[in-house]
Amino acid sequence: MKNPLDLFAADVRAARIRRNLTQRQLAYYLHMSVRTIIEIERCKSSPRFETVATIARELNISIDAAVFQNIQTDGISKSVVVLFSGKSEEEIQKYILLCQQADTFTSEN
Repeated sequence: MKNPLDLFAADVRAARIRRNLTQRQLAYYLHMSVRTIIEIERCKSSPRFETVATIARELNISIDAAVFQNIQTDGISKSVVVLFSGKSEEEIQKYILLCQQADTFTSEN
C-alpha cells in the first residue's frame, strides 16, 4: 500500500496537468509558493491539512480516495470511488447518463 500522501501527490499532478496548469499557475491561484506545490507533487513535504484541503478543492480531488483507499464507502466499491475521484460533478453525471442509456439499450435487445 502506498502512503496516502504519495497517492495525493500523484492525484495533484495528474489533475493539474489535466487542467493545463503549470505548478506556478496553480500556486498563484491558491496564493501559495511554487515550492509548496513542487514539494507536494514530489512527496518531499507533509503539508498541513488546510493546504491539502485547499488544493483538493481547487483541483476537485477526492481526499477520501487517497486516505481511505481500501475502504468501501456507503456500499460503493473502491473501484467506483477511484474512477470518479478528481472528476467534476458534471463529468460524473454525464457518465451516469451514458451508463443508463447503455443499460436501456441492452435491456431492449
